[in-house]
Amino acid sequence: MATVDGQERKSRRLMNLFGLPFLLVGLGVLIFSPLETLYRHWASSDWPTVPATLEQLSLKTHSGDDSTTYSIEARYRYRFQGQDYVSTRVGYDWGSDNIGSYHSQTVSDLRRDQGRGQLRAWVNPQAPAESYLRRDLRWPKLVFGTVFGLIFAVAGLAVMLVPRLKGRRRAAGGTELIDSNERRGFWVWAFMGFMFLGVSLPATLATPDEIQKGNWAILIALVFPLAGLWMAAMAWKQWRLWRFYGPMPLALEPWPGQLGGDVAGTVPVSHYRGEASYRFTLQCLKITVSGSGKNRSRSERLLWEDHQYPHVEMRGEGVALRFLFTPPSDLPETLEEGRTRYQWRLLLTGPRQPQPLQRSWSVPVTAGALTAPPLPASHVRDAERREQIEAATELAEQIDVQPLADGVQLDSRVGRHKGMTVMLVLMGVVFSASAGFLFQQAASEGAMLYFMAFMFGLFGVPMLLGGLFVAGRSLSVRIQGEQVTLVRSWAGFRLWQRSGTLSRAEQLVLKDAGSMSQGHQHTRYFHLEARGSDGRRLRLAEGIADQDAAEALKRELVRLLRLP
Repeated sequence: MATVDGQERKSRRLMNLFGLPFLLVGLGVLIFSPLETLYRHWASSDWPTVPATLEQLSLKTHSGDDSTTYSIEARYRYRFQGQDYVSTRVGYDWGSDNIGSYHSQTVSDLRRDQGRGQLRAWVNPQAPAESYLRRDLRWPKLVFGTVFGLIFAVAGLAVMLVPRLKGRRRAAGGTELIDSNERRGFWVWAFMGFMFLGVSLPATLATPDEIQKGNWAILIALVFPLAGLWMAAMAWKQWRLWRFYGPMPLALEPWPGQLGGDVAGTVPVSHYRGEASYRFTLQCLKITVSGSGKNRSRSERLLWEDHQYPHVEMRGEGVALRFLFTPPSDLPETLEEGRTRYQWRLLLTGPRQPQPLQRSWSVPVTAGALTAPPLPASHVRDAERREQIEAATELAEQIDVQPLADGVQLDSRVGRHKGMTVMLVLMGVVFSASAGFLFQQAASEGAMLYFMAFMFGLFGVPMLLGGLFVAGRSLSVRIQGEQVTLVRSWAGFRLWQRSGTLSRAEQLVLKDAGSMSQGHQHTRYFHLEARGSDGRRLRLAEGIADQDAAEALKRELVRLLRLP
C-alpha cells in the first residue's frame, strides 16, 4: 500500500509539472487578450473625444513560414485641455494577426475620416497621453482568444487533475474505497469534445465568408466540430449513466488484493433488479508502452481472467454485491510505472434496461496470503451450476455437437464470429488498397514509396486473405470408436481430409487462438485439439469464444465418448 501511495504522489508531482505551464499560458492569454480588451473598452466608455490629425498611417504585412499577418502603424496629434499630444495607439489591439479584414478596413475608415475632417480620438482625462482612434470590439478575435486561452488552461488543469481522479478515498471507519473508472469517463469525453469544438471554432466561424468567396473546401473543416458534437453527446450519455447508478465504490477485503490469498470485496448497487444477471470479471493485464511523444502507443494483453456471479447481501436499505476470487500466485503484482506495466482490473456487468450497467475498477494486487470470509456454500453451488448451464448454452450457439450411435459428430460451422471476421477483412482491404495506391505513386514520387507499399502489403494482404478464409471456413469432425476423421471446407468446397485416433481424455488440449478487445472486454478464442502419440495435433473444434465454453466442450466429449 505504501508503494502504491508513493507512486500516486510521484505521479501527481510529475503531472503538476507537466500541466502547470499549459495552465499558466492559458490564463495569460485570457488575461492579456480578451479580458484586457473588455476592461479597456469598459474603462474608456466615458472618455471625451477630441479632433485628431494623422501624420502617418500604413498597413504593415508580416510574412512567416506558413502564414501572413497584418498590423497598423500610425502616428497622430490631438489637443486636450490646451496641450498638444502625439500617440501611436489606434485601438485596443497590439501585435499582428490575420483574423478577418479588420486591419485593411480600419486603415480605409481612418483615411476616409481624415479626408472628411471627422477624425476624432478618445482621450483618457486622467492621463491625456493615453488615447484611441478606434473603440471597436473585434468579436472574432475575442472569441478566438477566449477559446485559445481556455483550451490551454483546461488542458493544463485536466493534466494536473488526472492523478486525483483515480478515485481512492476513505469511508467512515477507515475503509479504503475505490471509485470506478467510469467516474472520470464522461469528463474525458467532455474534454475531448471541448478541444475539438474549440480548435475548430475559428474555421467554423469563417465558413460562411469562405463559401461566399467560392472556397468550398472549407466544408472539410466541419468534420472537426461534428466530431466534437459527437464527443459531447457521448459525455452527456456517460454522465446520465453515471448519475443513474451512482459512484458504486469498491471496498476491497483484504486490502490490497492478494496473490496467494484472495481478491475479494463488495460493491453497493442502486436500482438493483433481482431478475437481471450480474457478473464480475477479474483480469490481469500486461500493458506495453512504446515510443514517445506523438509516436507513443499503448497495448494490452490479457494474461489471466476469471468470471464469477456475485453473492447479494442486504446492507441496511440497500444491496451490495460481494465477490471472491483466488488468482494463481504466479501472476504478476500491480505495477503502474515503466514501459512494461501490470494492471488488475475488475469488471461488473448487469442489466441492460433501463440503463446498461458496465463498471470497471483498477484494483491493487500484491503478493500475500491474506484471505476473506468465504462465500456461502449454497451460493457457490448455485453459481457453479449456473456457469455450467450458460457455458453449455454459449457452446451450443457456436459448435454443433451431435451424438452418434458409436461416437460424436462436431461441426464448426461457417459464418461464426462475424465481428472479428468483418474487422479482419476491413483492415486487410484498407492496408492492401493503401499498398496498391503507394505502389502506383512510387513511379512518380520516388523509391521510398515502394518500400512503404511493400510494408503495407506485408500486413494487408495476409490480413485480407486470412479474413476471407475465416469468413468461409468450416470444420466437420466425426469420431467413431477411437477413429477421428476431419474434413476442412471453405464456402462449402472440401479442401482436405485428415484422420487420427482419440482414446484417452488426456489427449484433449485447448489451444489459445488469440483474442479480440472491445473497450475493457477481452474475448479469448480457443481451438480444441487431440494430441496423438507422435506429437501431431488434430483439430476437433475451432474458434470457440470464451474459455468456459471451450472447457464445457472438452467435458462433454469426455462424457459422450466415455474417455478414461
